[in-house]
Formats: sequence, C-alpha cells, structure tokens
Amino acid sequence: MNRCAVIGFGNPLRQDDGMGWRAAELVEAGLKEGAAEISICHQLTPEFATKLEHAPLVIFLDAAVDQAPGEVTRRPVEPDGQFVSSHSLTPGQLLRLAQLIYGSSPPAILISGGAMEMNSGDSLTAIGELCAVQMAELALNLLTRPAASENQT
Repeated sequence: MNRCAVIGFGNPLRQDDGMGWRAAELVEAGLKEGAAEISICHQLTPEFATKLEHAPLVIFLDAAVDQAPGEVTRRPVEPDGQFVSSHSLTPGQLLRLAQLIYGSSPPAILISGGAMEMNSGDSLTAIGELCAVQMAELALNLLTRPAASENQT
C-alpha cells in the first residue's frame, strides 16, 4: 500500500527548533496506525529519498526563523537545486534527489511554524507548542481529505 510520508525535522534540544518533531508526533497520534509513514529526524539526508519513491504525498514539518513567531504557513515544494551536502538537504533538494533516482518525485508540502526561541532547551515555548498543534492540524487535514489537498497544493 502506498502511504503518504510525513517528515518532521529539527533539533528538539534547541527549544522551538523541535516543533517539526512535536508536530509529527501529534500527526501520528491523530491517525490510525499505518495510515501514513511518519519520520522524525534532525535533518533531511539522502536516505529519505527511499521514503518518497511511492508516496502519493509528502508533508514536511519544520520550524522557521524567517517567519514571525507563531505564524504557521503551508506551501508547495518543488524539486530544486543541486546537492550541496550529503549530510543535510532542503525539502526541494530531497525531492530532486528522488526525481534523479526514481524518475519522479511526489507532490510535497512544507508546513512551517515561526520559532520564538532557538536557545538550548528540551521543551518548546508556549508559542512553539501552539505552532506545532496548528501544523499538525494542517497536516491531518491534508492526510484525511486527499481530494481537498489536491486542489489546495
């Protein structure tokens, strides 16, 4: 069965940088077991290309420093660029790698939340937690309403 892929990434030891992790945990808790392939990681690496091969949709969840704290956004991601590092890729670079290996890449969406603090710390700020909840709600909406997500990407 081809399942959607959800990849939450960031550093949970840097306060709100862990909001992608938290959002992925909330998505997993909100879905029936096995409804999507949920991954949580520090950074996107080339190995994740295998998770994209048959996925009908990929949702990336991440914190953002270029957004206002508390702001949650959603945008489509296209394959893009060349590989600048074998240890850390952007969502677009990961899609491009999947495209090169498998001949295509799935539709993808990046849901990001504006971080308030990225200092050392193993918990999100109140704003970071609120963002993670909103990010998870957006992702769950996309995963549970596939017809709607096709029209909104």
